[in-house]
Amino acid sequence: MSLQQVLFGLLEFLVSVAISFILVFATYRLILWLTKRFDEENQLKQKNASVGIVLGSIILGQAIIVRQAIYPVMAVVQIFITGEAEGGSGYLKMLGFGIGYVFLSGFLAILCIVFGLWLFDKLTPGIRQYEEIKNNNLAVAVFLAFVIIAICFLISAGVSGLTRALIPFPKIGSIPLT
Repeated sequence: MSLQQVLFGLLEFLVSVAISFILVFATYRLILWLTKRFDEENQLKQKNASVGIVLGSIILGQAIIVRQAIYPVMAVVQIFITGEAEGGSGYLKMLGFGIGYVFLSGFLAILCIVFGLWLFDKLTPGIRQYEEIKNNNLAVAVFLAFVIIAICFLISAGVSGLTRALIPFPKIGSIPLT
């Protein structure tokens, strides 16, 4: 165990904490803004468990996908700290890549959640999901929550591959294959 590894581990933990707090807050506020007429906060105050289940699944789905941005952010930080990034603009590039990974994965998470809602609507054409959830139908809420979480789990692997492919690793020698 080296001091550098411990420091990178601590830095990764702090980055994870910051990303989690920011994204949970931002996701919750975005949901409230997108669904103004549904009034989730009032529904929660009225002890509507269905709304709590669906909101929780949306935040969990967001976390499942956005966690795929942690490794690329830390890889860019490590490239910068070990001196493999060039010049003073390296710090701005590192910051830009890090923020970009988080926003990209957050955006893809929102798309996945919207896709999950759309898919649920197509799977259950006879159910008016928003009305059922507003009426505290736990069965509908749990099923919708699992659809959202399942889609986010499955898509997170693709988001991981995409964000890792965008890491600006320094150029190294190559071996021609022909």
